[in-house]
Amino acid sequence: MAGLYGEINSKLDYQRVLREATDIVTRLLARTPSNATMQGINKQLAAMKRWTDSGRKPTEIERRNIDVGLIAARELSDEAGELGELAKKLFALNNYFEDWPTDAEAASATDEDFFDEDD
Repeated sequence: MAGLYGEINSKLDYQRVLREATDIVTRLLARTPSNATMQGINKQLAAMKRWTDSGRKPTEIERRNIDVGLIAARELSDEAGELGELAKKLFALNNYFEDWPTDAEAASATDEDFFDEDD
């Protein structure tokens, strides 16, 4: 499914996508350690991992403090290759983390869920 949460349909998917995004950022930082954008993304991904380790549900304040999707939209959305893949993962992670849905909600979520039927 490629709805609201992209490739994330469960907490297990969230953990996998978080690992994959972190791996990409780690590789990019190894090549360009002074990249401020990647440093910021790396810091937020680490916080997301810390706040959700062992099945912990992040607090509402923690969920509001993450903006990797906004950074991806601003800095990476026109990129191809590895950066483009990272952007997609960051969009999905940000949406999922912000909402923190149940597995059932995540698996059935679509973009249409957020459109007003009167529009």
